[in-house]
Amino acid sequence: MKRIISVLLASLIVMPIFAAKIKHAVVFEDPEAYSCVFINVATAGTKNVKVSGVGKKKDAAIERAGMNAIHAAIFQGIPGGNNGQPTPALYPSTQPSADHMQYFDDFFNSGQYTNYLTQVTNPSGKDMSEVKGGIKVKVEIQVQFDKLRNDLVAAGIIKGVADAIEGAQKPIIMIFPDADWCKANHYVMNDDPETVDYNKALADVNMKDLINEFTNFMANVAKYEVEDLAAVLKDYRGEKAWDAADEIDDGEGSAGGVREMLASAASADFEIEFYPETRFDAGKQYVVFRIKATDVSTSKSFYAISAQGTATYGSGQMVNQLKEAILSVKDEFLGALQQKFAKMGEQGREVRITLKRKESCPINFAKRYDGAPLSEYIEDWIQAKVQTSGFTAGKNTANKLSYKQIFIPLYKEKKNRITKQVERRAQSAADFATELADFITETTGQPCRVDGRSMGHAVITLGQDDSLSEDE
Repeated sequence: MKRIISVLLASLIVMPIFAAKIKHAVVFEDPEAYSCVFINVATAGTKNVKVSGVGKKKDAAIERAGMNAIHAAIFQGIPGGNNGQPTPALYPSTQPSADHMQYFDDFFNSGQYTNYLTQVTNPSGKDMSEVKGGIKVKVEIQVQFDKLRNDLVAAGIIKGVADAIEGAQKPIIMIFPDADWCKANHYVMNDDPETVDYNKALADVNMKDLINEFTNFMANVAKYEVEDLAAVLKDYRGEKAWDAADEIDDGEGSAGGVREMLASAASADFEIEFYPETRFDAGKQYVVFRIKATDVSTSKSFYAISAQGTATYGSGQMVNQLKEAILSVKDEFLGALQQKFAKMGEQGREVRITLKRKESCPINFAKRYDGAPLSEYIEDWIQAKVQTSGFTAGKNTANKLSYKQIFIPLYKEKKNRITKQVERRAQSAADFATELADFITETTGQPCRVDGRSMGHAVITLGQDDSLSEDE
């Protein structure tokens, strides 16, 4: 992609960056109707646009075109084109507020805006025309968009992504290659083509680069905690974990079970899955990124979006196209994550608890205590502990109980056995089930075993001691 851009720029007659001569910020005092069309992304963080400008002479018209390009980036936004995504305006209004007017007057009057213009072409032919009062030009300009945004954030004029959610509790994120993408690329277990092998998927250079880039974006720009999938894979390859994953009933078979088990091991709140796909249009290549966010507790997808990079001739660099795609959807995407997490904070984490009886256990869930069956005691305990009242019971029997849509607090206070300090930790279904199991043992005198199948699903076995395996 760099070679393509260098050839493109070499074909342009590049004028030196000009110093501002306008004595007042005419974009506010004398706004002109201008056009600004997206061309492509030259390098990560920049955008090539074609923008018009009017002036008494050619130089003044070119100067005004440069000012219009920056005005569009800040106040109007840049329309999409050439398979490129539209870029939202940086400033939340089409006009500066009274508090910010002096800053922008100085910004344009002093020529500071020219610091973000790195290439300006010399117009000719059909890109020049006479209009009333002077000349109208259309010039190709390279705008340093990321630098402009970062400087406006640093100056306190606009908010960064992290500032917009400052003070809000942020979810823990885990990023996965999409399961369908893994299967399409044959990143599966050798003896089971339906089970994803994430180690193979992470060996894919493009996917590894994409996940690293998105992780950096989430951690550095949005200040979200991102768990490293590769590290979790390395630490969580125990046979018991993978056997348990195969038993998870989430509608996706063992592939989905493995993913849930890994996310649960990291106490992640959300999974984000990537599906990159290279497409071609009229000889140009571009990359489409499908991004899906799933609630780890319920395995339910709550947000999905597609974004794409700019179509280019030759082989475009996937990471640069991802950066462009992220910028085009970042506000909507992060807003959806934070909105979902805020709702979880209000309602609680949705989990399900399954209770079963070991065959050798001398009692079942119909056993009565003070005139009421054990199952009623269990339901009363759950009702007393949930964050949001109400839950759904399955087709319960004397030997098996199941409860869904149980909303538990996101966090719990737990004493660290080593430091003796009380810590605030994410609460999983297994944490909740462990307390329930203790209550059952206290009530019945029977031991209980708790198996955490995922962040949102736990199984309690009545009559099975935690210290014993199923085989024992």
